[in-house]
Amino acid sequence: MINVNSGGSINARINKSVATAISLRHATGMPFIRVRPQDDDLVQQVVDLENTAKRVDDPEADDSIPELVARGLKYGWDLEPGEKYLYYPEGGDTPLGVLDIDHPMRDNLQLVWAGLVVHPDHRRRGHGTAMMEEVLRQTRELGRSIIWMGTAEDDLGARAFLERFGFVYSSHDARRFQVLADVDRAELDRLHREAMAAASDYELVRQMSPTPDGILEQLIKVTAAINDAPMGDLVFEDEKFDLQRLKDIETASAGTGNRLYRIFARHKITGEVGGHTVVVTNPLRPTFAGQGDTAVSREHRGHRLGMLLKIEMMHWLADVEPQLERIETWNHADNTFMINVNEAIGYRLSRVFAAFQLLLDQQATTVASAEATKETLTPVGG
Repeated sequence: MINVNSGGSINARINKSVATAISLRHATGMPFIRVRPQDDDLVQQVVDLENTAKRVDDPEADDSIPELVARGLKYGWDLEPGEKYLYYPEGGDTPLGVLDIDHPMRDNLQLVWAGLVVHPDHRRRGHGTAMMEEVLRQTRELGRSIIWMGTAEDDLGARAFLERFGFVYSSHDARRFQVLADVDRAELDRLHREAMAAASDYELVRQMSPTPDGILEQLIKVTAAINDAPMGDLVFEDEKFDLQRLKDIETASAGTGNRLYRIFARHKITGEVGGHTVVVTNPLRPTFAGQGDTAVSREHRGHRLGMLLKIEMMHWLADVEPQLERIETWNHADNTFMINVNEAIGYRLSRVFAAFQLLLDQQATTVASAEATKETLTPVGG
């Protein structure tokens, strides 16, 4: 499909990469073509499909942008990017779906994250089933035994589709947006004063990437504190963080064109880093920012560091990114402490998303006969 609003000579966009992909698909009979970062036209088709689906399924989500999709395929979050595939039904030259496959390589080696998107005009025709069968095939080929997929919690059709394949509802995450123009500044100032008084034993340090190795070393422990966040019934081992991974995260972020802002709280006497918060912006989305981790180590909790760090970040961003209008954050829907902090500083609930889990050794043997239902899914925690 072609997005007539994307500019340029639309009718001439089927260039060598697309022609090669179609020829390969015809030669092999495979309905899935992997999208590489350099495949500009295939990336554009991914973007067009994703944005068409978002307008139907999740209109509050930001549009996909070709450059960011391509860079994501090259760098990922920590230099271990996932894979995207375009799905072509039998006998067709027009892609009708996007398949995402991601499998961590540093920890949780039993796990695959997957996401499916089917064009809204072509649902309930078996395309989602065909894509799910590819997820199952690749997972088994990788020798992995757990699959996570997600959907909006109120999307009953997508939930039924997942359950048909044996997936079990296992957790849920809440997305909130902070519209900066709507923030109560007087209340924010009051909360800031209270948090500063409670955290008087700490100094706050602003740090943009690239971060010196010596500071990254100090941030390993507090970064790993994110493992204390609730995960519901998902089978998951703690993520492993070391200096190299923190460096890779910053390298990947820079490669994507992001500006990564971090504020951390250092205890004045011990010098230990007790908490940090991270926000990412990108010039291609000048009015939008994404909240990364906010974490406080166990022994430093009870000093309102989370509140203080997040408000200080708002102050910093107001100085250096004054064009920002909206910040997105995600929390486990039962993480009442962080939700209360976010609500207090102006975040408001957008939607709750459900995480479904499939343990392959417990999978029901209904894949072959599964009927297509509403078949648009989003990766867990996207």
